[in-house]
Amino acid sequence: MDRRKIDVVLSTFLIIASVIILTNDSLAEGGADSEMGILFLPRVVAGFIIIFAATIAIQSFMKLSKGAAMEGQEVITTDGFSGIFIYVGIFVAYWLAVPHLGFMVTTPFVMLGVAYLLGGRNWLPIILMSAITPVLIYYGSREYLRVYLPTWTL
Repeated sequence: MDRRKIDVVLSTFLIIASVIILTNDSLAEGGADSEMGILFLPRVVAGFIIIFAATIAIQSFMKLSKGAAMEGQEVITTDGFSGIFIYVGIFVAYWLAVPHLGFMVTTPFVMLGVAYLLGGRNWLPIILMSAITPVLIYYGSREYLRVYLPTWTL
């Protein structure tokens, strides 16, 4: 499979969905309204999705239009499903562990596991991101969105 074509198609789909989120005011009914509005977070996320998806799509489209030879990471091998089963296993374990161990304890381990499966080998940035990202998400969701993520119950 050619990853470039998949990148262009998925990025186009994500950009269209994000534009719908940005332009449609009737997507949310009820919910906990904050000072920033009920659709503040979805719109911020949609904006980031547009930026990142456009970056990926433009790079892939440029390589497709030039007819550049595919590099090793641009070919998706479809033999075997072991990686998919491992991802599903990690997320099922995460889903079961979060209510008991809490978001702050389980999320760094899941991030490390997924980074390892994706082939990450530069451990210092991976460990730093796995530690910093859950803290930022936990604090941001509690302080700005008033969403309380699960904490340690044992």
